[in-house]
Amino acid sequence: MTLNGKVVLVAGVGGGLGSAVVSLLASEGATVVGVARSSKALAPIEAHARNRGWSVSGRTADVMNSAEVERLVTSVVREHHRLDAVSINVGHWIAGETLLHRLSEDEWTLGLRDNLDPVYRVGRAVIPHFMEQRAGALVLVSAAPAVRLAASASYCAAKAGLADLVSKLAHDYRAYGIRVNAVLPGSMSNRLESLDPPLADRPLPLTEETKTSPWEVARGIRYFVSDESRWVTGTLLTVDGGATSGGDETPVG
Repeated sequence: MTLNGKVVLVAGVGGGLGSAVVSLLASEGATVVGVARSSKALAPIEAHARNRGWSVSGRTADVMNSAEVERLVTSVVREHHRLDAVSINVGHWIAGETLLHRLSEDEWTLGLRDNLDPVYRVGRAVIPHFMEQRAGALVLVSAAPAVRLAASASYCAAKAGLADLVSKLAHDYRAYGIRVNAVLPGSMSNRLESLDPPLADRPLPLTEETKTSPWEVARGIRYFVSDESRWVTGTLLTVDGGATSGGDETPVG
């Protein structure tokens, strides 16, 4: 699953998933541009990449600001002369009330704005470049069904909206060679013990005691970014160890 020569933009670096995606892609040969709101969030992964000899550069931008996003994407394309893939990892859980009739207008607006608007702004900026290239991979991050059901109504609506948007975008831009897919993580930790991707040298127990690791979600994103998925678009990949399946969580044997 070589990524050599690919230029990938990763929006939403600093948390566990964003940093895992940058590290995994860069460790396998991709040139990665990581985006965060502050240089402080980018500093650890940039320093680690230098030590490892990975091709990683950080850019600061507010993905809620259309003008900043447009400038960011234009500068990346100008510098690298191409943009092969974009992973949008921006968004967050909405804490507080989960029942719709008790949800404040601010909580409702926050859930939709912070989880949907970045996809609109980043997508609007990168898709014209993909169209010109007649190729490109756009990867979104939604949430597994079990996670959406446990969340607030606003978070659920936003993440379900992202899942449906994948089908819409995949349909609309298929003729331009643009692939659009999404990963749907289970309940996920936001911390990394190391910025080095762990070796996948053993199976993981499929129980609720094993939370979804950002690295496992990053592997799904890597697949959608790579040429291994060159014939895959409009797909939702649930990465939650089977929790959504409703299977027996008691280990057998």
